[in-house]
Parts: sequence; C-alpha cells; structure tokens
Amino acid sequence: MSGKRIVKKLAACLCMLVLAISVTSCGMQGVTPANEEKPEGARGTVLMNLTLEGGTGRATIISPAEITEKDGKLYAKLVWSSKNYDYMIVGGQRYENENPGGDSTFTVLIDDTENPLPITADTVAMSVPHEIEYVINWKGPAGDSVPGTISGQGTSADGNSIAAGYTPEREAVRSALSAAGLERTATYDLKYAKCFQMEKYGDILYVSIDGSGDYVVLPQDMEAPAVLPENVTVLNKPLDNTYMVSTSAMDLACACGASGMIRLSGTKAEDWYIDAAKSAMQDGKMIYAGKYRAPDYELILENGCSLAVENTMIYHEPAVKEKLEELGIPVLVETSSYEEHPLGRLEWIKLYGALFDREDEAADFFEGQMKLISPLLEEKKDTGRSVAFFYVTANGMINVRRPGDYITKMIEMAGCRYVPDTGMDDGSASSSVNMQMEDFYSAASSADIIIYSSTIGGGISSVKELTDKNPLFGDFKAVKDSAVYCTERSLFQEVTGSAEFIRDLNGIANGEDREYTYLNKLE
Repeated sequence: MSGKRIVKKLAACLCMLVLAISVTSCGMQGVTPANEEKPEGARGTVLMNLTLEGGTGRATIISPAEITEKDGKLYAKLVWSSKNYDYMIVGGQRYENENPGGDSTFTVLIDDTENPLPITADTVAMSVPHEIEYVINWKGPAGDSVPGTISGQGTSADGNSIAAGYTPEREAVRSALSAAGLERTATYDLKYAKCFQMEKYGDILYVSIDGSGDYVVLPQDMEAPAVLPENVTVLNKPLDNTYMVSTSAMDLACACGASGMIRLSGTKAEDWYIDAAKSAMQDGKMIYAGKYRAPDYELILENGCSLAVENTMIYHEPAVKEKLEELGIPVLVETSSYEEHPLGRLEWIKLYGALFDREDEAADFFEGQMKLISPLLEEKKDTGRSVAFFYVTANGMINVRRPGDYITKMIEMAGCRYVPDTGMDDGSASSSVNMQMEDFYSAASSADIIIYSSTIGGGISSVKELTDKNPLFGDFKAVKDSAVYCTERSLFQEVTGSAEFIRDLNGIANGEDREYTYLNKLE
C-alpha cells in the first residue's frame, strides 16, 4: 500500500471518529494548532471526554483531556478547574504542577483510556496541604458528534425519512447501494441503542457505527458493489475466524451462541470473566493472539482471520489497525460503551447476531432479558424504598454516585429512590463525588437499603467489615434492618447483566427470598 493511500485512509477513519488528531499534513477541523507544543516524538493528540469521581466536587478535571502518544506510550494532559493542586501521584509516580499561578496542569503517563484511572492529587486550598483520592473515568472521544448522540434527521436517496442518525457519510453509502440497483428491504428496530444502525439491502447488511465507521456485510462469495465509498469496510461472511479484542463484544457474541465463530482472543484465558470464552480457550478452540497493541500477525494469518473486532483503544495504535488491513483483515471498531441508556449496550447483541448469523438467538436473548424487567419498565411501580450506593475510600471518605448517573438510572428503573439526592448539584461533570461521613450519615442513614460497591478497592463480606470502616454505619437503618448488600465484581464486567441487575435491585426492594446474581446480602 502506498504512503499516500495510508495517510488518506487513516485520515478518513479518524475524521469519521471526530477525533482531533494533530497531524500537520491534515486540515481536519479540530486539529491541534501547529504552534502548540507537543511531547517530542508524539504521533498525535486525541481529545477524550472524562468524568471525575472523588473529592468534594468543587474542583474537577476539565473535559475533554488531551491524550498524546509518544514512543508507544500514552500521556494524558490533565488540567484542573483549580489553581490549588501542587502535585499528583499516578501509577506510583509523582508529577509536579506545570502551570504555577494558573489552572493546575499535569502531563501523566497512563496505560489506556478504557479502564478507570485512580489518581491522588495534593491540594493547598486548605489550612494544610491535603492529598485527595480520585478516579478518572474515560467516556470516549470528543468532537462535534460524540458517540452516543443522535446526529439529526434527514431524507435518504429514495425519499424515505431517516428519523435519527443522518450523516453525509451514511447518505453516501445509501446512495451508492441504490446506484448499484439495490433497494433497502429492512431496517432494524433498536429500542435503546443509539450508537449504531443496521439496514438490509436484500442479502447485504449495512452497519453504521457512531464514532467508528460504515461496514457493508456480504454473503459468502458475493462481490462488493464497485461504487461503494472508499472509506467503507467490506466484510465477507462467514466471519468464522474472528480475532476478538473487545471484551464487551465477546460477552455479547457468546450470549447469542456465536463463541464458535471466534478463533482468536485478545485476552488470555486467566483474564476472562466470561465463562464461555475461558472454557473455549482452555479447550483450545480459541487461542490467544496478542493484545490490541501487539497482535501476533503471523498467528492471525495462519488461522485465516476473517475479522478483527477492536475497541476504541486501537486508535492509539493506528499502525496496528493499518497493518491488519494491509494484510487483508478488516477491522470493526465497536463503541457500545458510549451508550447512555442502561440497556443500550445490551442491545448491541443484535449487531453481533447479524454479523455471526445468530439473529434469532440474539433477538431471543434480548427479548428474554426484556421479559425479566418488562413489568418494571411498563408499570414503573414505585417500591417506596430508598437505596444508597457507595464505597469507602482509603482515607475514609464516602464515594457516592451523582443523581442521573448510569447506576442511579438502574436504581430508579427498579422502582427505588436513590439517596443522597441533594447537595451535589454544583455544576461538576463528574459521575460521583466524595462526601464526609457526617454528611453521608445525614443524607443516607435512613435509607432502606445500602449497597456497597466492589468496583474500586474491593468489596466486603460482612456487616462487621463495614462498621469497622466507620462505627457510624452501625446506626444506619439498613444495618439495623439487615438490608446491607455488596455487589459482585463481575457486575461491571458483563454487559449482559444490566437487566438482571435491575431485577436484582427490584427483588431486594420487594423482599424477595431468592438467590441474586449480582448482589450478596451481608450478615
């Protein structure tokens, strides 16, 4: 592949992502100005949305943040909304403020922008310097059209109104298919997912993914229409030797019975929480082919890889994506984690059902999950129970979710009232906030149910462990009423568990005597 074609293809892909890449040869909107200083050896700068957990909520890290790649490593430029932070500790390394007198600024080394990033920041705003623990949650690429939003309305080439997700790029694909003599025969009804669309043109499947690109999926031995735009990725069925790097996609593919289509894994057997994937690797049906930034190209080719399913971390390694495509391996970048509705990510199972010829199984699984909670969604019955969801930080602060957060939405869908529900509307974009124990006691001591989150810092196995963290918990109504629960660590790993978790929440609120999937009652 020529150098000009590589640059052109990479630029088109990144434009579709609406990422701001600092490439001086590219005139894309949102590029970093040429006179702005970048780390020496950097290949580009990406803007990533984030939220911040911890602290009082009065200060936050400005979103989006710049993520720069240098010599194969990722650096995040973190700018605070405060001038009072003199140093930060990230990954055990201390970083000094780069902007004395202005908003505190730090450039720190990070592993990725997929997993939560624990940090410690020292503030001098109090009478004495004080270290505060935070967690950064990455929320996807920034730009004019952030994945998870609806781009607007439009009219397709055949005159039919397209209610949501219209973009010029999508219209170009539809026009090309129409020019090839193909008529749209079906569209997929998506109830909650907003980040992708699917349409059928006879036996051809057209998939458009926000923040990723456009994909045309062909039956076996069918030639692609010659008039397709250059930036469309063509997939040829059967996709039976897939290299699955995205863990959320693996969960959904396995749930619709397509684990047999996945030959290559980007995660080792011991690191899988998904039973079907772990078992397939232990049985030799699925083999490890390297993580996203260091795939084993030779092994991938030897196994006749038909598709690589990546998450958005692949855009930090554009050479890897380009190399896979140069070897004739199409790459699909999935963005399911950007869905705002708690059930949106779950509905992505319909995409994998369509890709792996498991549409009926995918539809059955999704509808089965909906049946679990359909009474809750339809009746919206208030249980009259209040729920506090939290964990205790290492320095004794209480970390709680802000009202409107992903977790609080599921609590409300279960017919419960989330507490605390006041005192945190300070304009911050963070999804959670740290509270003093006294403030949490005042707001949540009368909660009917308290749930301890095991996501960060590990869980607890008894009420005594909770009261050992702070004796004031002993005075909580839920503790006295034996209504204390802890989440399973797998809750935040399994996309397919969203509906079951909502059902679990409703079950404990109604006092159902049964085994729960994601909640353990503490004695």
